[in-house]
This record gives sequence, C-alpha cells and structure tokens, in this order.
Amino acid sequence: MTHELTRPLQNQVALITGGGRGIGAATAAALARKGAHVIVVSRTERELSATVHLLRAAGYRAASIVLDVADETAVEAAFAQIAADFGRLDILVNNAAILLSGSFADFAVSDWDRLMAVNLRGAMLCAQQAFRLMRARGGAIVNVSSLGGVPGTEKFPSYAAYTVSKFALTGLTEALAAEGRDCGIRVNGVAPGAVDTAMLRQAAPHLRADASPPDVAKVIAFLCDPTESGCMTGAMLVINSNR
Repeated sequence: MTHELTRPLQNQVALITGGGRGIGAATAAALARKGAHVIVVSRTERELSATVHLLRAAGYRAASIVLDVADETAVEAAFAQIAADFGRLDILVNNAAILLSGSFADFAVSDWDRLMAVNLRGAMLCAQQAFRLMRARGGAIVNVSSLGGVPGTEKFPSYAAYTVSKFALTGLTEALAAEGRDCGIRVNGVAPGAVDTAMLRQAAPHLRADASPPDVAKVIAFLCDPTESGCMTGAMLVINSNR
C-alpha cells in the first residue's frame, strides 16, 4: 500500500515535449519519482541525453526521442515508436515552445508562423496522437501555457506572437477537455509567470523569476496524477509566485 501511495504512476508511460531542460526536464523528474516511465523529446539531442542520464543515474526509467513537434510526419513516427515499444501512453505534457520577439508592425510573418508552428501546432499534433493512444483507457494531457496567455494580466510590447500562441493553447485545453470527457482523457493546463529558465534569461534578463522549474513541475505532476486531480479537466492553473 505504501508503494502504491508513493508511486501512483507506476507502470504508466509519460511523454514530455521540450523535455531536455527547464520545466520539461524538471517535469520528467517529478513524474519519474511518481513511478512513470518518462520519454523526453526535443530537437536538441545533447540536452535530451543529459536529462536521460541524470534520471537513469537516479534509478528512474527514462528514454528520449529527437523530435521537432511542428513536423507532422515526425510526430506520427514518434508516437508510432511509443506505441510499438510500450503499447500505451498515459500522460502527455505539451511543454515545447519558442519565444520570438519584435515590434508587431515589423514582425516577420515567417517568424509568426514559425512560433505558432511550435507553440500551437506542435501541441495540437501531439495531443491528437495522444488521443488515439489514450482513448481506450483514458489518460492525462497537460498544456504549458503562460501567465501572458491569461486574460487581464500585464502584457509586454514585442511579444504579440508568443502571447497569442499561449491564449490559443488555453483555448485548446478547454476544447480538448470537452473532446476527451467521454473517453476518460483529462486535459488541463498551467500558466506560469516568470520562471527561472534559460528562455527567460535570454528573452528578458531584467525580469525577476520567483518560480523555479521544479515549482512548476510539481503542479504539472499534480495534474497528471489521477489520485490527486482525477476530478479535474479543462482547468488552467495560474502559477503567479510572489515569494
């Protein structure tokens, strides 16, 4: 009984996009501690290898796939590999994202399309494949949005594309929660404020990050764990630390 309580995700398979660093890597560790076999994906093999090495060194089960989530063919192949290797997928965390900034009037349409391809299209493609693997037994999907994608929060100049992509991800979360209800697929999201990640330090080094990746990972792990959040779907949890 103690083992079941401390490892409630035992034998479940979890896929984390953008899993090589930051929130993604911290989420992989949090889910592994709960017993899940984690698969981390991103475009950077070096970061993935480092994450998997650390998890395996700690005694956890982990694997990686190099993947561009905006590439439909590559996403289909990655999920086919997961189905062949494990025969199931129980958890998807859509965390992959890029941040491009620039004056809206001068922002290149190609950059807008590239950002939407990763931040929104990538989440949709992965969620669609996850639905196909989860609809027989249910599962949990968590989309990582942003405080910038929450109505009424402070917005900043030069980040229109990123803000719009995160608003859209919130909408996708609510829509997929409705889609998944009848087959036991729960879809929720988190909307963190400033988090101490490489992306934030590069984009806005002046911002004070009150939250760390493990802080956000704890909330994501909560949403993935049916023993803790099994009654929740369609929620977007705001993480606005002021410590």
